[in-house]
Amino acid sequence: MIKGFISYKSSKIAFVIENFRMELFSENNNLLDSFINEYRLEQEFILYGRYFGIGMQGQKITFFVEYILGSTCYLRCYLINSIGSDSIFDTIGFQSLFLDDVFRYKYNYIDKSRAGENLSVKSQSVYKFNFSMNNRQYGLEYRIGQDTRLGLLEDFDKRGELLVSLHTNEIQEYNDITIVLYRFAMFMISRADVPFKEIILYKNGIKNGWFYCPLVCESASSFKEVAFGDFDVMKYIPKILNNISLDAGNEIKNSIPLGHLKNHELLFSPQRFIEQVISFEYLFDKLDRKRARSHGVTLKEELKIMFDKFPQLLNNTNITSEMASEKIKEIRRVITHGYSYYYGFMNDSKLQFLIIRFDELILKMSLTWIGFTDEEIKDYPLAY
Repeated sequence: MIKGFISYKSSKIAFVIENFRMELFSENNNLLDSFINEYRLEQEFILYGRYFGIGMQGQKITFFVEYILGSTCYLRCYLINSIGSDSIFDTIGFQSLFLDDVFRYKYNYIDKSRAGENLSVKSQSVYKFNFSMNNRQYGLEYRIGQDTRLGLLEDFDKRGELLVSLHTNEIQEYNDITIVLYRFAMFMISRADVPFKEIILYKNGIKNGWFYCPLVCESASSFKEVAFGDFDVMKYIPKILNNISLDAGNEIKNSIPLGHLKNHELLFSPQRFIEQVISFEYLFDKLDRKRARSHGVTLKEELKIMFDKFPQLLNNTNITSEMASEKIKEIRRVITHGYSYYYGFMNDSKLQFLIIRFDELILKMSLTWIGFTDEEIKDYPLAY
């Protein structure tokens, strides 16, 4: 639970934050009513205040508020400055066990240790490249190892860290970068639940603040490192990240779709199946707009075209592209027209097999839209 006060009209209004809901309190009801009336019609605005954790010295805190309802502010994110920080940051750092898998943390650590490098003394840069977001170029760097300049203040639980250069000191920019990298992790791991362990703001290599949003969870665990054992990071990741960063906001218009990706609770469900169909149709429109917008081409025909483009998906099975396309079309029909809700998704092994193949088809279509060749797509690891 986060406690402190916000600054308003040369006065202070106390707050308590839990689950990104900020409750406001004040002994001066007129002051609180004035604040509520001023902001009640506002959306996506910034507030500033002081956070009091351990001790009496407060730390500056900045809130990105989505909207206010009564005396409750619903937060999109917030950042807490380190003690004495001047609120100027030049880099944002992401610690993620999932991104560690993608960037091959364990493999790189072993390789560098065998080469005689002491990663407990100085951090090492493993990968560097640029990507574009919101018409700006950002530098990205993946590092492993410790930074002994900080002594006991160093994070000894840290494994790898993804560092991104900043252009502004605006919380909106930090939030946009966080969303893009979260979506990137989603695509790479093929799951919707891939939270960050920690997000840190730096100035000249020193921790200057901490960024918090619902995409952070300290208890996250990963299990995909083996899938990326032979992964060619520099061959695939720059292209993928540049595509995902085409859409940093809520609407997806140019980048690959991600709404169909599974999470821990929805491995096989009617809802996710419909999201698969939506993602497929979105990608088919990107890859073959003429036929996608032709009234004479049905969903079944679109599916068959794509299954035939990637025949290896159904190799060594007793299912043809015609059969798979017909089954997917029929499932979509009975769900969307209310004839059945398919409560048996969790117990139908044949249907689950088809859903897995549908996921793989959408993945290969996504890689095609990003710009990879058929040979590169063939070598891409499936992280199902």
